Amino acid sequence: MNVTSLRFVEEVTLHKLSHFLPAQNPLKDFVHHNTLHAFQDKDFFTALQESSEIFGYKTFLPLSDFKKKFKNDEINSEVLYKIIYQKKGEDNFSIWKNLVLHKDYDETIHPKIGKLRNLWKEKYAINLDKSTHSLLFRLLCSYLDQGISVWNFPIHKDGFLASIKELEKNGVFSIFSTSRAKALLENNASIYKLLEILVGDGLYFENYLFDQQFSHPGWSGMVSTLESNPTSLLDERKITLKELITFELLLEIDTLDNKFGENWEPLITKINFDAENLFSQSPYSEYFEVLSIWQEAFEWTFYNQALSGLQQKTALNKLDITPKFQGLFCMDDRECSFRRHIEFLEPNAKTFGTAAFFNFEFFYQPINGKFFTKLCPAPVTPKYLIKELPRKKKRAKDFHYNKKSHSLLFGWIISQTLGYTSAFKLFLNIFKPSMSPATSSSFKHLNKKSQLVIENTNSNDQQDGLQIGFSVEEMAIRVENILKSIGLVENFAPIVYVVGHGATSVNNTHFAGYDCGACSGRPSSVNAKVLSFAANHEKVRKILSEKGIFIPNETQFLPALHDTTRDEIVFYDESLLSEKNKEVLLGPLSANNPVVVQMLGGGQLPSEP
Repeated sequence: MNVTSLRFVEEVTLHKLSHFLPAQNPLKDFVHHNTLHAFQDKDFFTALQESSEIFGYKTFLPLSDFKKKFKNDEINSEVLYKIIYQKKGEDNFSIWKNLVLHKDYDETIHPKIGKLRNLWKEKYAINLDKSTHSLLFRLLCSYLDQGISVWNFPIHKDGFLASIKELEKNGVFSIFSTSRAKALLENNASIYKLLEILVGDGLYFENYLFDQQFSHPGWSGMVSTLESNPTSLLDERKITLKELITFELLLEIDTLDNKFGENWEPLITKINFDAENLFSQSPYSEYFEVLSIWQEAFEWTFYNQALSGLQQKTALNKLDITPKFQGLFCMDDRECSFRRHIEFLEPNAKTFGTAAFFNFEFFYQPINGKFFTKLCPAPVTPKYLIKELPRKKKRAKDFHYNKKSHSLLFGWIISQTLGYTSAFKLFLNIFKPSMSPATSSSFKHLNKKSQLVIENTNSNDQQDGLQIGFSVEEMAIRVENILKSIGLVENFAPIVYVVGHGATSVNNTHFAGYDCGACSGRPSSVNAKVLSFAANHEKVRKILSEKGIFIPNETQFLPALHDTTRDEIVFYDESLLSEKNKEVLLGPLSANNPVVVQMLGGGQLPSEP
């Protein structure tokens, strides 16, 4: 053991934690996360082994599953033997074939993280997670609240810990049960001081913090993300990983003092193993080597089947003529299967895959929207703002969604009157479904009648440092780039559908995962409208023609939104189509391919009230 390398340096440990914690965004933006992002500098199978040994991740199927798939011909024997031969050579082939097919291994995972802090349960008979997490999470929820709660948390300008101090000072009840924790908070005790009380030996401090923060990696990852990118929240909150750790350590000390008094001994008195470097290079493992062989065989069996299927597919004879229509779809797997089906049903159509922010990066402000919504990949910070113009028809309101309903008197009146009415409506809705204003607003799709401010004619037209709309030149650059990237630079069809996608979701906290990942977990209907507007713009087309991209006057880009939940499409701006293209939209397709019409225009998303 290299003792020097285990010396606790707070800044170094915090940096390591930020590196290994998941880049967890608030649910409004959370679409996906690469669990292995901290191992990207390593070979793939090495990363799988190390992440399993450190964090306890299950990175492979169990050996029994691989062997079962082999028995059922889901893993091809020729593929498996070829991989063994390529990896181990002719001399070692028989040995490794026997190891892969017949040897049993101990598959128990003993992760490094969690080992130290588990001693609280083993030696002290106390579950610190159960005792502290409930309060910790409630306070974090209250502090990071985005306007949902009725009573506001006392937000201090200096951040989370300052707000906790404010609450502790002025609140009716104390957060802490014991005097020591209160005093440590008031005296700004350092993380090192708190760890001395809890653990005792600095060689184990880093291990302890990793154990602690990976007991709730989602919360810790989100705090780390908010620290580096505070704009992830619509209503910004100052919070750091250091503050979270400090407060959690205080809660742990308070819990232990409350149960044992202040005379309990730190963990070092119970530790019976040496401190270790969590991230030292993993030793060679025959077991993981066997797993990697099985995994490669499994994958290549699938690849061979897929490629064989593609080779056997009869190619469609497409004449070099103008397609009946063209369509731009997201690269999302739901959209890829959708557009391939369209091409199968209509051989004289052509579709393209692209990221469905459609090369236009911007914030979006809907009607009556207090905050801006990012409609582009999460790592991008836009400089532009697209605004929705007010409509004459106002949104209907649901009487239940009123702040007065939270008052004692008014809440009692509502429960005694509207409560019975609501119960009856709920029962009736089983037999005759209908949408209330609250329900229909949850669809969150862009209204068909929405008008957007897309073109910027004055660079000084700004809001909160963002340019409102795109100039003609800026639109031309983005249209040119997306057309060149997908290979659509000639032979334009009369109608080019620009199809964004989103999902109909009611009361789903993870709705971002169902919408467009390229739009930070939002529907990409606004992006479809922006691209269509730009591509239809006369001045934009003139600039494109000077660069060799000639879009015929009769070609029109039509925005649409594919609801992946309902599998329906709604079109926007059909009224702007020429009479000839309206016939293309509603006539020939309906006569020739009713299924295409059903998928491209047969459904209609519910409008806002």
